[in-house]
Amino acid sequence: MDYSCYINVKTVEKPLNIEDVEVEIGFGRGDFIVKVAKEHPKKTFIGFEIAEVSIKKLLKRVNRERIKNIKCVWVDAFFGFQLLFKDRQVKQIYINYPDPFPKKRDTSRRITRRESLYVFSKKIDTGCYIDIRTDHFGFLEYTLEQAKQLECFDINYRELRVNEPITKYEEKWMKMGKKLYHIKLKKIKEPVFTEVRRIKEVKMLFPVKLENIVPNPRALEETEHKIRDGLNARFYKVWNKNGNFLIETIVSENGFVQKFMIIIKRKENSYIFDVSPFSDVLKTKGIQEVVNFVAKESIK
Repeated sequence: MDYSCYINVKTVEKPLNIEDVEVEIGFGRGDFIVKVAKEHPKKTFIGFEIAEVSIKKLLKRVNRERIKNIKCVWVDAFFGFQLLFKDRQVKQIYINYPDPFPKKRDTSRRITRRESLYVFSKKIDTGCYIDIRTDHFGFLEYTLEQAKQLECFDINYRELRVNEPITKYEEKWMKMGKKLYHIKLKKIKEPVFTEVRRIKEVKMLFPVKLENIVPNPRALEETEHKIRDGLNARFYKVWNKNGNFLIETIVSENGFVQKFMIIIKRKENSYIFDVSPFSDVLKTKGIQEVVNFVAKESIK
């Protein structure tokens, strides 16, 4: 399969060198992004998804139908936008029927929370739109409230009437007579500043070297640690082969989660702590801090 349409956020050169890009957040089966890409072959469309199965299905479809102007990213759009785009680089954002998280305790997970809308509004050009469709009235009200706080949008919404449904679910809902809503947020100026969670990418990760000390990383197995505010690490299985170790690690850095292996390799009278070369990670300040933490804790 040709993976040229897949953008690996961990290794690609940033920001992306793509002009006139339009983005769909949460493309699901891929019906909408394929439709608009075929209708506008001179534009580039990028789809964000957190579900691996959706990424694989879209890759197969793009290859099968030989669509050249679609790219996809397997990452939370909140972080993907920060990492991949310059300010005002994006021309249009589509969000079609996102999870409304209807329970009150989960509303902070909604894609249209103020923090996310702030990031998206910084990346779209003035005069461009965030186009949202939903079947949940509570989500509609919440989105309008959050958007107003940023004071940067011309806000319009209406009950949706469509002759050509964009997804099989929309077609089903329309036949059922279910109410659907369409929100258009047009950027008219820069948003009111909002503090957002960020991750700091670094150019290199540096190994930690311990001399004349035999480490004991077994003490970390099946433990969870708060390294600092916003940085947490959980260690699972620890393998030992001939004095070399592998530690299965999950790190959450301001909500950005990465799973990888930390390797501890014996070299003469020293031990080298590093991210395994077979692990695909975004190089961040937090990952470096976790490697340093493992080295420190392994000699206690």
